[in-house]
Amino acid sequence: MPKLWDPWKMYDVSPEELKAIKERAKMRQTLKAEWIKKSTNPFASPESGGFLFDPAVQRFISLKATQAERFKGSFKSIVAAVGLFIVPVGVLCYAAIKNRDEKEKMYRNGEVMYKDRKDKFFY
Repeated sequence: MPKLWDPWKMYDVSPEELKAIKERAKMRQTLKAEWIKKSTNPFASPESGGFLFDPAVQRFISLKATQAERFKGSFKSIVAAVGLFIVPVGVLCYAAIKNRDEKEKMYRNGEVMYKDRKDKFFY
């Protein structure tokens, strides 16, 4: 049965470009295998020159370490901060205070006997 769909012909890639794509994939695969081999070597140590330095990994680590210094606030980040931190804390505080006030009102009106209170040992 003939193949109906060939992903390599989908975007009209020329044979030279296809060859270059395959070569780059092969190079990535060999570099990845070499990195895994070196990074998982149990006998390598910093004293014997076993320290691995990859510029891309170092750039990523530096980026994460200095992320706060390069942060630029925008309307979207302010909305996210308010929505993720301030609103939930406000809603929880409001609910806790309202619940406490309702219980206090019931206790003061004598609707709940002292022996039936759930929090009689805390207050």
